[in-house]
Amino acid sequence: MTSRFQQAGRTLSLLGPLRWLRLSGDRHPLHGHQQVSFLGWRFEEPDAEKLRVVEEAVRTTPTREEWAIDTSRRNRLLVPSRLLGEGENPAASPDFDERVTLAVRDQDFCVRTLLDMDAMLETLYGLATTPSPAPVRTPTGRTDELDLAPRPAVRPHDDP
Repeated sequence: MTSRFQQAGRTLSLLGPLRWLRLSGDRHPLHGHQQVSFLGWRFEEPDAEKLRVVEEAVRTTPTREEWAIDTSRRNRLLVPSRLLGEGENPAASPDFDERVTLAVRDQDFCVRTLLDMDAMLETLYGLATTPSPAPVRTPTGRTDELDLAPRPAVRPHDDP
């Protein structure tokens, strides 16, 4: 188990308990070449908010490659877009495995995906450990609108 795998597990676990995790991207243990980075996971209790946080991390992290999150199966997959196929199940094997095998020949691509994955995990860690601001209630009691009503100015030295 690599430290990168442990970091990915700890980071995703900040959003909720994990049922399954797979991380690719370290050096191949027998051949020594860099592998393509991608991350697969499943939470014990998946929900839209957890996925939204991961999507925000992917969207806001400057990357060298284009990335996508495949949600066509019960496991989520964060993967370089060039590895995805067409259709309902873009990460389906064996086509996915063949695309990964071909991509490994491009070691510069593999290194870029590794650097991207590290950066996205760092962004995700920051998002997962930053408390969300509490919703602001407006005079109508709604939390999905902004209260733009003017407020009286209060000056620090005014006497009541």
